[in-house]
Amino acid sequence: MRHTAQKEYPGLPPSSPDAAAYGDLVVALGRKSALDPVAELAYGADPNQRLHVYVPDGLVGKKLPVVIFFHGGAWVSGGLSWLRFMAPMITTMPAIFVASTYRLAPQSQWPTQYDDVCAAISYVSAHAVDFGGDPTRIIVGGHSAGGHLASLAVLKREIRPVRACFPLSCSFDLQYGDVAIDSPEGRVYKYLFTQRDQDCGASPINFAKGNPTPFHIVWGERDFARIMRSSERMVGVLRGEGSQVTSTILAGAGHFDTHLQLADPNSPWYARLQEEFERAE
Repeated sequence: MRHTAQKEYPGLPPSSPDAAAYGDLVVALGRKSALDPVAELAYGADPNQRLHVYVPDGLVGKKLPVVIFFHGGAWVSGGLSWLRFMAPMITTMPAIFVASTYRLAPQSQWPTQYDDVCAAISYVSAHAVDFGGDPTRIIVGGHSAGGHLASLAVLKREIRPVRACFPLSCSFDLQYGDVAIDSPEGRVYKYLFTQRDQDCGASPINFAKGNPTPFHIVWGERDFARIMRSSERMVGVLRGEGSQVTSTILAGAGHFDTHLQLADPNSPWYARLQEEFERAE
């Protein structure tokens, strides 16, 4: 999955060594999982508009909480195989885990990714009862680009309300201004947006006013500088709006570590997720 977009679009820059290692590792972790999805569902006609649904053994038909999680990959790469490793930890809570992908840039440009994430969440909300989920106890989250998209969908309120949002290591502000097109920040202008002024409507921080949805925001102590800055600002903005928000800065963690640490069933992230489920009962 890691190189799909790069094979189709040779103009994309190669993955950094850290990003390449991360992509290999999350896929390898998923292959070790003994848990297979009970279904692959389509929320649209495109092959990338797909969901994998994981249901706890013996609990099919129960009204369980649901976690929908979107992969990262800088909006240009990633897929369902990047998320499979999380399924055993979430289903043992017990909860239903829905891994979701979306159409990628640059073949599909903004706002395709946002539209897909909204469509995926809406599909799960409408069909949760079909696989034993409780549509009133849906939590959405994502890592990196996936966290950005999930947060934007929640804050713009163009989907049915969800119980909480759990973004990991994502940028809440894509308004980078006059940056070099080949810089890390400039990637959004080169590959994602068709017009520079789309950065305003694509920035979750611009839609925090009156937000009713609890947020749990996580980033790494050694994360990308743009993500650390915008995460700190987002926490402050949400608190200023009276939103329920908690945050964690993972000591010593880089951008990819914040997702990889979810391979540990004792991760505090899962404990916080469980707390949210219990609060929602």
